[in-house]
Amino acid sequence: MSDRPVKRVEDYTRPFLVTGFFALFTLLFLIWAAWGYHRALALGAALWLVLRLRAR
Repeated sequence: MSDRPVKRVEDYTRPFLVTGFFALFTLLFLIWAAWGYHRALALGAALWLVLRLRAR
């Protein structure tokens, strides 16, 4: 066992959310490029609804 004092863990929530945003943006952009704007818009709307319903 080590005798080092226990410290607070750094909060990585914001970097995780920023990385997730860029990954989602890239995914929607690739869908838009491959299959068109309407499918990317529909997927974005569906994800928004799922997140909105789970937040309740």
